[in-house]
Amino acid sequence: MSSNKDDDISSLCTLHEELTGYLQRVESTAYELYPGVEAIDYDFTAERQNLYATNIVESTAHLIKGCLGAGILGIHEGYMYGGLWASFFTTMVIGILVPYCTYMLINSAQQMYGRLRVARLSYADLAEAAVATGPLMFFRTYSKTFRYFVELLLFMEFNGTCCVFEIMAANTLKQSLEAVSSHMKSFNLDISIYIMMISIPLILLCLIRSIKYLAPFSLVADLFTAVCVITTMYYSISVAKEINKVPAWKSIHGLLRFCGVCIYSIDGTGVSLPIENNMRRPQYFSVVLQCGMAVVITFVSVVGFFGYWAWGEECRTPITIHMPLDTVPIIMQFLLTASLGVTFAVHFWVPFRVIWHYISKKYRRRRNFWERFYRVLHVILLSCLSVAFPNLSKWMIFIGNFFMGFVVFILPAFIDSLVMWKHHSVNSNLQLFKNSIIIGIGITLCGGAIYTYN
Repeated sequence: MSSNKDDDISSLCTLHEELTGYLQRVESTAYELYPGVEAIDYDFTAERQNLYATNIVESTAHLIKGCLGAGILGIHEGYMYGGLWASFFTTMVIGILVPYCTYMLINSAQQMYGRLRVARLSYADLAEAAVATGPLMFFRTYSKTFRYFVELLLFMEFNGTCCVFEIMAANTLKQSLEAVSSHMKSFNLDISIYIMMISIPLILLCLIRSIKYLAPFSLVADLFTAVCVITTMYYSISVAKEINKVPAWKSIHGLLRFCGVCIYSIDGTGVSLPIENNMRRPQYFSVVLQCGMAVVITFVSVVGFFGYWAWGEECRTPITIHMPLDTVPIIMQFLLTASLGVTFAVHFWVPFRVIWHYISKKYRRRRNFWERFYRVLHVILLSCLSVAFPNLSKWMIFIGNFFMGFVVFILPAFIDSLVMWKHHSVNSNLQLFKNSIIIGIGITLCGGAIYTYN
């Protein structure tokens, strides 16, 4: 959204001409003589002209990377809230619902490409277009407002995710330093001190203005995280007790808390449209979704199930905290801290480009200076939030239930209903009924975020 040449923004930022042209074609009487012309003639795949388009395997890898993040390091604590078997089966249900809602979002976008004759749309673009061309005439004038609402949700969600990474890195650093230094252990510094310590390198990382320079470091960070998780799983299986001693179910309150952590751990809705927009063969996104989410659900289920089985009511986030304080695990803890810092910078790029798109209009001169200034200010504000609310599980529960209740369930179902409204058939009526149920699930999760926040 910034004019910076290094920014790779797929959003069109404004859809005024495309929306006006579509509405004129649809509402004119001449259009009735040529039904379906746009859908037949317009090939959005050919129009993209992307030299760096990804194939199915690459797109699947990007989806897995976009889904698996900080959540998998805390999913075992989520299992502790809901109970072993209740959480496991709920993971399977959520593992079906989340990909289905993502598929609805992508399908709505691909229908809208043909209608508006555009090659790609961001989440905010799609939300605006669905309302502006939808059947609710009185609601069309609020399409821009709806767009801003979606951008605000994504902005808040990714800011919260950045806080999760920062707190998780601080916890890992605290345990590592106290393990290698008796002086640090005797000081027993509060976690807020460690958050302020790591905020300095985070500021330096976030001054990198192009995400392409962070991408290689992000890949290495993901590998470090994967190695740490696998190593921790080895330790967890070796200390697992009798499974019948682990509670299978706890309470509705606990299950709602688990749902927040689980959705946070497997959701990739925010990255699904950017991945589809850059695919060489986007018509096969469903294959990418099925393969990618199968891997994600498997990883999350295994880590959560065996993590809680091993450590029971002693579960703490991140899961690497449970590793023995030997030389190799301690080195891995330091590497994980660095990895979380890099991942923070990658996620930071998303909310900052949203806000910079609007702030940058005020600065015609010295834009580079002001962009760096606001990057530093943004990181400082996130660090202050992390210091004020250092509880990791509460962050994941609230983000997973409230923000993702909207982004993952309510908005895709609402957008899908607007896009397919004109198709009057038994199948469309059934789809509207299913969308109503999904919206109800999203509203329940949003309410659960408030109910469980204590």
